[in-house]
Amino acid sequence: MTIARKLGSASQRPQSALTHREIALIVDDDEQVLRLVKRVLERAGFECVTVNDGRAAHNTAVEWRPDIILLDLMLGDTTGDQIMAELREDFRTRLIPVVFLTVRDSLKDKVEHLLSGADDYVTKPFIPEELVARLRAVMTRSTTARGLSPLTGMSGNSDILREISRRLAQHERFAVLYPDIDSFKSYNDHYGFLRGDDVIKTLATIILEVLEENHSSSHFAGHVGGDDFVILTEPSLAETVATEITKRFDVAIPALYDPSDRDRGWIESEERNGNILKTPVVSVSIGIVIAEPGSYGSAAAVAARASEVKGVAKRMPGSKWVLDRRRAPERYS
Repeated sequence: MTIARKLGSASQRPQSALTHREIALIVDDDEQVLRLVKRVLERAGFECVTVNDGRAAHNTAVEWRPDIILLDLMLGDTTGDQIMAELREDFRTRLIPVVFLTVRDSLKDKVEHLLSGADDYVTKPFIPEELVARLRAVMTRSTTARGLSPLTGMSGNSDILREISRRLAQHERFAVLYPDIDSFKSYNDHYGFLRGDDVIKTLATIILEVLEENHSSSHFAGHVGGDDFVILTEPSLAETVATEITKRFDVAIPALYDPSDRDRGWIESEERNGNILKTPVVSVSIGIVIAEPGSYGSAAAVAARASEVKGVAKRMPGSKWVLDRRRAPERYS
């Protein structure tokens, strides 16, 4: 495998280290094709990860989080279709655009695979300039069409609501966690929006790390916008996930302050009336709601209740989480 974005944990690095060139994962069992595609994409500014065994493709995508995946259709004892199905079922890889790169050039093949979820279909032999242009177009279109957060690359509002609605419709029992950063506006005003973005990306990275370390097929994570996030998981893991997120956020966040502010534990700012305002170090508050089958009539109702519980947490100092322990009503509409 070639170079990619292997980094330490969020508590060990400033989040600005996540800046990277686009990464392409190339999966093909033909070494000559791998070398050719890698050379073409690297000349266009991509960093590349190459895999010649289709069985390793899913795990490699989880490890490296590429911006786009190029898949051959026939990969020995597995297929590109099987790999794409695995990618789409995993919350960590479900939104990565997939382009098939194959010798199968029939119209029937193209239509079938585009309808099954592929973002594009390119046949071999390919024209290098066209391949690069189509990959960049797919990445741009994918970000817009899927409503991804441009800052974190996570699912945005539309995908979050769609996933909650799906679970409600299937009468699943699941936990909804609503993390929100406390005192974020003061941090943003004091240090500027670029450093504010680093705080948001730090929380995003911690959320994904915690979910990966407590793996479940029920996991889903999205970025509502600003400093608000939504996590869906199985109820038995909700408190563990919330505890880990709050603990790791408190460990990671001091590195994002100037030494003088970090040492005294607050930011000083002057109000219009001349008073000096002391704002504590940012923290994270999480509201947790357990969605029982039949208790909520819509995704909006679930989100509203989770936001309400988060508001309770935000009234307490420091990083903390609050679980909604009220007896479930017959139905929230």
